[in-house]
Formats: sequence, C-alpha cells, structure tokens
Amino acid sequence: MAYFFITIVPNLRLKNGNHTVRIAVTHSGQTRYIPTDVTISSEKEFKNGKVVKRPDKDALNLRLRSILNRYEEKAEHIRYAETLTCSQLVKLLKAPAMGEKRRTFSDIADEYLSTIDKDDREKTYRLYRLAANRYADFAGKDTLMEHVNPLRINGYIMSLQKSGLSHTTVNIYVTLLKVIINYAVKMRYVSFEVNPFVTARIPSAKKRDTYITVEQLKRIRDAELGTHGLSVVRDIFMLTYYLAGMNLVDMLEYDFRNTDEIYYVRKKTRHTKEGDNAVNFSIPDEAKPLISKYMDRKTGKLVFGRYRSYTSCYNVLARKIKSLAEAGGIKHRFTLYSARKSFVQHGFDLGIPLSTLEYCIGQSMKDSRPIFNYVSIMKRHADKAIREILDNLL
Repeated sequence: MAYFFITIVPNLRLKNGNHTVRIAVTHSGQTRYIPTDVTISSEKEFKNGKVVKRPDKDALNLRLRSILNRYEEKAEHIRYAETLTCSQLVKLLKAPAMGEKRRTFSDIADEYLSTIDKDDREKTYRLYRLAANRYADFAGKDTLMEHVNPLRINGYIMSLQKSGLSHTTVNIYVTLLKVIINYAVKMRYVSFEVNPFVTARIPSAKKRDTYITVEQLKRIRDAELGTHGLSVVRDIFMLTYYLAGMNLVDMLEYDFRNTDEIYYVRKKTRHTKEGDNAVNFSIPDEAKPLISKYMDRKTGKLVFGRYRSYTSCYNVLARKIKSLAEAGGIKHRFTLYSARKSFVQHGFDLGIPLSTLEYCIGQSMKDSRPIFNYVSIMKRHADKAIREILDNLL
C-alpha cells in the first residue's frame, strides 16, 4: 500500500532559490515525488508537512491537503497497484483519468499533441502547437476547458481577424481548435450544454487558383534554364506532375529500385484515414529519365544533387519558384502545389471521372463507395487516366 505525505526536497531548489512543495509517494520500498504548483520562499516556511510563517499559509495548506487527498483517492482505484514499482505508480497517478474534469485547455492541448508523432508529422505538430498557443494566449494560460463557450469563441475569432490574419489562416486556427475541443469531449474531460461554435462565423478559406494551363506547363518543361538550382526546381515540379501530383515528402521517401510502379500511402493522411488508402499506378515513361537521373543506386531514394533533404529541397523551391513561373509566362500565384492542382484540372478538362482523379492523387474518397474502388482495378483506371493526361502534353 502506498503512503503519501507533503514535503519539500532541499536539494531540488528552483533557480530563484524558492522551493516547490511536493507530494511524496512511498511504495514498494521506494519514494518518488510529485511536484505541486505551490512554492515557498525558504525552508523556514515549511515545518512538519505544513506551510508556516506566511500570511497565506492556511489557503496553501488547504490546497495541498486537497491535492494529497486527490492522489490518495486515485491510488485506491488503481487495480493491482501492489505489482507496480513506485515510479510506475506515480506515472499512473500523474496521468489524467478518462472523464477527469476541471482541466486546463493548455493541459488537454498538450495531451492531444502527445498523440502526434513530432518527428513523423513535424509540420502537423507545429501547426497544432501554433493554434493551441494562439488560443491559450487569448483566453489565458490557466483557462479551464469548461470556460470555452460561444461568447469566448466569437471573441477569439474576432481577435484573429483584427490581428490582420488572412481568412485562410483564421479558418485553419479555428478548425484545429475544434479538433482539440472535440478530443476533450471524446475523452469526457468536458461536456457542453451548448456547442461552443453554435454562433461562430468562421471565415471560409480563400480558394486560390494556383493551377496552370497545359501551354504554360509545356513552356516550363521545354524552357532553357540557366542555373543548376532552377533546373532542379523544374525537375521536381515536372516529376510531381508526372507522378500524379505525388507530394515531395512522399517522393523523397519512396524506394524506386527495381520497380515499374508506384505503390504508397500519402504521409499526410496515413495516420488519419482508415482502411486501404494506398495509391497504385505504373510509372509513366516521362518520369523514368528524371528518376534515373536523381536516384541513389544504393538506397533507391531521390537525391536532387546538393539538395538532399526535404528542408533543403523546400528552401530551393521557395527561392527559385518565381523564376520558374517567369519561364512559363505565369503571372498568378504559383507553387509546387500547382503541379498537383494542374494534374487534376487537366484531367477534369479531359473528362476523366473525379473518382479516378481522387484515387490518382491519394485524395480522401467517400466511404459509401463500393469496395471495388479500392482494389487493383483502380490501378488500371489510374494508368489509363495518367496516360491520357500526359499524352495531352504532346
């Protein structure tokens, strides 16, 4: 049976000299400590498990007793606690329980972010972190999830708009905030009698026409380019188009050795979609010279000269993409994503079914569609569609 008491650890002094009051947990012959949010200025302000010699000592002792009681009660409901080490027991005590109330927004946001692989989904993690921090800055670091309500959500949206953010950015921040709040509801950390977003007017993300015409694409493909960096950017762009809008991160991950086909699951959606989400199509002839030019023979991975990583490729694209647009006579917004958008637009203009185009680019498809849309027959549809789109460039 675990034994709990309130204490300080003199050796664990804070940088400013203060002491954190802790809950000591003694179990299985070991003692571990759980820090509280109560701090005192010196060891003289603590005696026999209580805060002393402070005007707020009664309030602090009441709070510490409440924290101690909470951990004791939680320990009583942990099954087979006697089989755990002290460290394991403390880990369970510190972890939030399903349905635990009165938790801060920041705490729950951190918990949700812990479910996202920071290394594998770095951009997604960063975006959620930005969105969570933005709301916490508006509402206050210690605001409870129960404090989220329609008035506060509307105020938050207004503050985002007044800060000069675009409609698209506001839409993204609010959408990600919704995901975190929905997570809290699913985990029963909070329940709302009134949906916090019931009166929210969320700006629509602005639709950007970033695709280019077939003629502009041909000009990019056939342009005489003066620098190595710009040639690499053109090759990445064209390879993206030839491989049915395949994202750069997926191209860099793919092993192109000893294969005449592409079979992959988009990194962007592999953690969010259920079922068989693989994209499968034959590598078109137009792509093969570029793959051969840049493929590392030992690993099968694409290496674009000195631009070896996703970050270095992304940086050279950011620097050179405007020059590539000039080579194609393009005046509007133009990015690497234009290759993916243009592939779909050109296919749609040729009358290719949207369901086939969705499959080619690995876009989400409705669950209600028959199962044959997900099996090998789709490869034949994809091969035919890709061939038709690329033949249109002749």
